[in-house]
Amino acid sequence: MSKQEIWFVVNPFSGRKKNHQAIISLIENQLDKKKYQARVIPTKAAGHATELAYEASEKQVPYIVAMGGDGTVNETAKALIGSKTALGIMPLGSGNGLARELGISMKPHKVIEALNNATVKQIDACYVNDIPFFCTAGVGFDAHCADVFSRLKGRGLFNYIKVGFQEFWSYQPLPCNFGGNDYKVFSITFGNARQFGNNAYIAPIAQIDDGFIDCTLLNPMPLWQVPGIITKLFNKTINESPYAEVYRGAKFKMKGQENLLIHYDGEPLRLDTDELTISIRGKSLHVMI
Repeated sequence: MSKQEIWFVVNPFSGRKKNHQAIISLIENQLDKKKYQARVIPTKAAGHATELAYEASEKQVPYIVAMGGDGTVNETAKALIGSKTALGIMPLGSGNGLARELGISMKPHKVIEALNNATVKQIDACYVNDIPFFCTAGVGFDAHCADVFSRLKGRGLFNYIKVGFQEFWSYQPLPCNFGGNDYKVFSITFGNARQFGNNAYIAPIAQIDDGFIDCTLLNPMPLWQVPGIITKLFNKTINESPYAEVYRGAKFKMKGQENLLIHYDGEPLRLDTDELTISIRGKSLHVMI
């Protein structure tokens, strides 16, 4: 049996401080050398993972593993949409949404064991306008917090929750038109997967390969309701909240009153438009599980 090429794209700045050299040593020592010919490539700047993934796809490399957080995974995956190159994930970030959704271990040695026996499945890819995402995207409070969080030195779930409580006091609901109705929303999240990351399930009945987007709209709520909302996020019952409206479809449109701040797979971005179209391309990304 001939060896199959597998690239490991490493973000050396991802998440908490990691001993990347130790993980690379694990790859060298534990990856099945009879099955794989490995190449480890550190990324040099934002966007480099995308360039490497395009290169892998063009050279028909069978597998490319994103080693990093949700940003690195998104950068890598978006270049593989519609290609035969399969995405693997070595989760090294703070949220690790897609990895958790696919049942991938947070322990590097377990990931390598799984890669040695991996199968490939196809999942959906979603777009907010022309920006691909694979877990969630949205507007409102979550996008605002992602923007604040992105400027912090510290990462992790605790810091994100801390930002959420701090920002809640001054946050003003977002005026928009969604589904032909005028709202002032707390947030609108479009889910390809069920969770943001850290097992916070904002779209708990979403399926990552069903060809549909699950939308959770949260209406404004009083502060005393926030602990209950957080509890529902983690016990997969946010869709049962009286403040939630839940929709499912293949395409959604919304319009704000100014250029919209969005998040996509946890990355904040201020758009140059007040309109969003959220769409899906079914089973267009191959992933290693």
